[in-house]
Amino acid sequence: MTEHDDRSGSELGGYQLKRLIGRGGMGVVYEAHDNRLGRTVALKILPPEVVQDVERRARFEREAKALAALKHSGIVTIYSFETVGADTFFTMDLVEGRTLTEVMREEGAMSVARILELGIPIADALAAAHRRGIAHRDVKPDNIIIGPRGEVTILDFGLAKLSNAVVESAHNDADLTASIDATIEGRILGTIHYMAPEQAQGAETNPTTDVFALGVVLYEMATGLTPFPGDNTVSKLSSILKDEPVSIHEHNASLPRELERLIRRCLAKDPDRRWQNAVDVRNELELLRDELANPRKTPTSNQQDAEGGRSGQMFIVSAVLVILAVVFGFGVGVLLMNLGESTVTPTTVVESQPAAPRCVSVTGPAGYEILEAEIDPDASRIAMVTRKMKAVDQSESEYEKEDRRFLFMRDLNDFETRLIPGSQRIAAGNFSPDGSSYIFVKFPTEANLPAKLMRLSLDTDLPPVQIGTVPYGILGYEELFDTLRGFVWLNDNTLAFVTDDPYQVVTVNAKTGDEENRIPIEFQGMWQPTSVLSPLDEERFLLATNYYDERGYMQDVLWVDATTGETGVLIEGSPNAMVVPGNRLLFSKGETLYQAGYDPSTRAVAGEAAPVFTDLRTTNSWDGGDFHVAADGTLVHLPGGLQGGRRTLVRVDTDGEVVPLKIAPRAFEEAITVSADGEQVIVTNTNDDNAMWDLWSGTLEPPRIRRLVSYPSRDVNSAVLSADGSCAIARQATTQPKRQIDVLFFPLNDVSEPRVLHSVAVGDLIPLDIHPDKDRILMSRYNATDELSVLYEVGLESGAEPVELSRGSTRASMARWSPDGRLLGFTSDESGVPEIHVGLYGSNGLTRVVPASDGRAENVAWSVGDDGGMRLHYFANGVEHRRDVILDGDRFTLGPIMKTGRTIGDDVTYYALDRQGRIFAVQKGANEVPATRVEVISGRFTEGSS
Repeated sequence: MTEHDDRSGSELGGYQLKRLIGRGGMGVVYEAHDNRLGRTVALKILPPEVVQDVERRARFEREAKALAALKHSGIVTIYSFETVGADTFFTMDLVEGRTLTEVMREEGAMSVARILELGIPIADALAAAHRRGIAHRDVKPDNIIIGPRGEVTILDFGLAKLSNAVVESAHNDADLTASIDATIEGRILGTIHYMAPEQAQGAETNPTTDVFALGVVLYEMATGLTPFPGDNTVSKLSSILKDEPVSIHEHNASLPRELERLIRRCLAKDPDRRWQNAVDVRNELELLRDELANPRKTPTSNQQDAEGGRSGQMFIVSAVLVILAVVFGFGVGVLLMNLGESTVTPTTVVESQPAAPRCVSVTGPAGYEILEAEIDPDASRIAMVTRKMKAVDQSESEYEKEDRRFLFMRDLNDFETRLIPGSQRIAAGNFSPDGSSYIFVKFPTEANLPAKLMRLSLDTDLPPVQIGTVPYGILGYEELFDTLRGFVWLNDNTLAFVTDDPYQVVTVNAKTGDEENRIPIEFQGMWQPTSVLSPLDEERFLLATNYYDERGYMQDVLWVDATTGETGVLIEGSPNAMVVPGNRLLFSKGETLYQAGYDPSTRAVAGEAAPVFTDLRTTNSWDGGDFHVAADGTLVHLPGGLQGGRRTLVRVDTDGEVVPLKIAPRAFEEAITVSADGEQVIVTNTNDDNAMWDLWSGTLEPPRIRRLVSYPSRDVNSAVLSADGSCAIARQATTQPKRQIDVLFFPLNDVSEPRVLHSVAVGDLIPLDIHPDKDRILMSRYNATDELSVLYEVGLESGAEPVELSRGSTRASMARWSPDGRLLGFTSDESGVPEIHVGLYGSNGLTRVVPASDGRAENVAWSVGDDGGMRLHYFANGVEHRRDVILDGDRFTLGPIMKTGRTIGDDVTYYALDRQGRIFAVQKGANEVPATRVEVISGRFTEGSS
């Protein structure tokens, strides 16, 4: 067996080789299981030419022992150096994450904050080796792993040598490393792009060689380019030996001159003129970090501004968060528009004048999407509610979407973004007014349980503790957008929630979790609460609401008195607002933040509103961007602008091939449905004119869709097509002249108005399916009072009364009749978690109901196989499962559960299946990448600033 064979699945001594990880000039690496110690390791088999040379084998064994003695979190741990038969190998810790190469390819030229965030731990790990006299000799981005939480690990010290060892003889120079482009003959160890001049010439290498390679890595992080370009191996070597790199400032003018000087010294041709080891580089990087953190104490920062003639100055909110901000212009990731303000810069700086606005981009934890960000009252830390990305966590079982939510904290004077233990399934949270604690709500593990109320003390290292429970219904969870109505602190001891209809303020003791009071809210007719925003004082808070009128879908922010239930309008046409120091009102519309005056005596807007900046992350075409402000006026928000405006339609065939459909991108927001043959489609779209949901329908071959149903004061959505595509049902919602939810029926070949089949004023209705006989429909009705969602069937004849199909106190949804109409597949949480069930359907309703999924699942559908047999489809954690269903008289049999190999990723929002089993999906737009950073603006909303 040669080194080029894949030996995955075989045994090597006490190790099971599980999979091939990679090959390199110095060996082949496998993921392996240590059968003796029961752990997973990385196992690197050395090439035969190394093992067969006695001197080289002895050197590698000495180096393995030296490396094993290194105890540093940033250096991969060596477990053993062993020989079994003809194989000699290392075993080491298996490190998970992405290479720095992948990170740089994704991020491009980095900010100084990001360079310091990664560069300091890289240099610190190399410093630990250099202090022991060990040089790596192959420092490059491919050998640097960024872990899921941002931790840095350096791999592959397999080329390392004891720096005080004698120069190797020519006989030993056969250990070569393949470069990116070619294998270099001669006495060269390392990879061409990162070789020091002396290394490229085959001379002795030592820690200063690593310093040069580290300088190349830092240069690439700063510019996204190599400092020594070339079209081939010879030209690259020539550049390394002779050329000086282009100034990083020509590529990235936002970086400080201090960083350029640091990197330039790393890249000195003469080893004696470089930093002598990584300890020096680490110290210089940390010094730069600290100087940038305190710009007023750093003369070079002021000199830099004077030399460059720029009005902005660089500074940092914390020891690692470097702020590249602007006095009157652009910040990092935000546009400070300062409309209506003076653009004259005073020549004399007076101490009483407010500081210039300053901005920093705070990177979130690696592998997690940031859903919400809040800053504490002292502006000293940020809380991030996050969702673990599926690309990082590949687990398929028992990992529902709520399980992917975690809380992270980032102290602004600290380096680390910290995962809060016990925070999995976090729904929403808030800092206390005094900043001493953070209370959050956790989704229940079973749908019929209450949510947990957790308290995290920020003055200790203790994990969060449960202080009580809250009924799931008062959270206002909107599954469609993965959001909650949330809660607010009124004072250090009291939380306020808002219930569904009948609308009430519920106050809860923040120490014990006990409910203290319920006060009816005095809504004047049309408003519906959507989000509890922020406190005005110890008795009042701001509440976001929505409603419909002749203008379309509207959102207003009200103030609510938690002691009396009294309400009043604070700002119209905005979904989010907050009163900040200096009696100013900040509010968002779309992706833009506005400010206006606020009169506390009348609780009303004072003066004209003006835009402040744009690029607030706005998750859809009709909502507004989220933001939060600390007591000192420091503001945080997620950047990214408008999302959801240019989504596309795709088809996923049964073999998994993704086929883009030739339908122009639109704001496809809420649902998609297709006919049984997959030729007709109805999608929900947001109307650009009034932000209302309307329906578009048409054919996929040829690709033509047009607006089907649209109203100025009503949302129409959640459409379901009949199997033959001749008719449809949909949901309609309005508050004009009163709140009402309707299920509509309309034939597609008829121009008449849709007909209302059933209506409710409290709760919600969701249309689910049309029977194959087209004489009845399925729908679910949600009742907020008892938090149940019940299945009903309704005949199409005028005046037909709904008939309940599901039983007991469970929540049932997503139901579909089988192609012959004799079976019903639906989701139910009867077991405590949503599962797929199948029941025999007939004149007596549902009988012989049996579970069909193995645990939690969603989105049931049916298809017909080539043999005419029926197949049940469902998804569990985004993975499609299928079961054959055999119906014999009044009995049916379910075949074994099979995984089809198709998955639904986070880039897909809504999907449906046709009877052939093809998936039709709404795919997110190119700009809808997960939010991975938080923008922090300080000095912009302080008392007295304008």
